[in-house]
Amino acid sequence: MEKQNRIIKGALDLFMQKGVKGVNMDDVSNHLGISKKTLYQFVRNKEDLVEKSFVFHHNRIKTMIDGIRAKNENPIDEFFDITEGVCNLMKKRNPSFILDLKKYYPTVWEITIHFRRDNIVKTISNNIMNGIEKGLYRNDLKIEIITKLMLSKIESIVSEEVFPLTEYNFRELLDENRVYHIRGIATLKGLKYLENKLKKLK
Repeated sequence: MEKQNRIIKGALDLFMQKGVKGVNMDDVSNHLGISKKTLYQFVRNKEDLVEKSFVFHHNRIKTMIDGIRAKNENPIDEFFDITEGVCNLMKKRNPSFILDLKKYYPTVWEITIHFRRDNIVKTISNNIMNGIEKGLYRNDLKIEIITKLMLSKIESIVSEEVFPLTEYNFRELLDENRVYHIRGIATLKGLKYLENKLKKLK
């Protein structure tokens, strides 16, 4: 199992760097320093490898999110930690990454869509509801709309087309996005907490 995980993780790293279409089985075996024969002991073909890689990727994100949520932090702190982790994972991907999945591996893309709906969307929604209960977020928020807006903003800041990292500093993008989001949904109590948090981060 350990060797299989190493193979899956190594393949995922290549897919993230070069896009899915730009990587073949020879590339994977060379990257890992193993023969193709050994590689095919763990996967049937490239599509099987792509699927296993993205299931691994999604599980990694879910584990990270679950670990942060288990701390039972203030919702604003939780939001900062989760967006930091998710964006740091997503920013490593090649610009063609999503397009390749949609075009060449629709089954894997469907898995990605389900993961986004069942985990990322639920995480953002739960954070908003928790913030409302604690009086940090406004109680008149349209949770579904705010959740989708937040998800689209996360996608935007890791998009090379929208914010190429040759022109923008990723840390600044992440910080501006988080502050913009919280200030838009926070109560006076939440804004006060946010301002104190920002002072400590300087």
